[in-house]
Amino acid sequence: MKAKFDKILVPIANELIDKDQLKHVKFDAFFSNVMFHEVAHGLGIKKTVTGKGFVKEALQEQYSWLEEGKADVLGLYMVTGLLKKGELQGDIKDFYTTYMAGILRSVRFGASSAHGKANMQCFNYFSDNGAFVRSSKGTYKVDYAKFAEAMNGLSALILTLQGNGDKAAVEKNQKEMAIISAELQADLDRLSKKGIPVDIVFEQGVDVLGMK
Repeated sequence: MKAKFDKILVPIANELIDKDQLKHVKFDAFFSNVMFHEVAHGLGIKKTVTGKGFVKEALQEQYSWLEEGKADVLGLYMVTGLLKKGELQGDIKDFYTTYMAGILRSVRFGASSAHGKANMQCFNYFSDNGAFVRSSKGTYKVDYAKFAEAMNGLSALILTLQGNGDKAAVEKNQKEMAIISAELQADLDRLSKKGIPVDIVFEQGVDVLGMK
């Protein structure tokens, strides 16, 4: 995770996050956001409230990307709550700014990836609700109050879609929200031109260990 933070997230932030907020992009926030994403997979609605059985069965091929979106936003919701309770230490601005950089990292996975679709939805929902603004220089600045409101709103939307088990509504949401605009794509292209990798591969095996 430290390698991904150093090699991918920090370079992305340097290119796309407002320079006045760069100080809030921190590894501990990145680690916590990812950790509570995983915790959030175990929480939430498992069975629909409409008698359609398990959410996974009701949503079929639409389940995975929506579930990844749930884990992202509920993970951040938990971080926010734990900070307020004093169970986590740090500045909420660190977690929200680092989360913003994380969205820009994960949308690069593209529409073929569940994580990519989830982050496209998050980017567009947060954008529509004023959670961040894009400057004329092509950098993104978080509005922390609206970021929290958007987090709550997207959480409610996703949990409602899962609870209803309405596959048609999820498909509609994907077509409308899980897309990359031309403007965002141009910003992502800047990352590629800078040579910032989408992911990193760790060399491993007997050769690396000198055991061949």
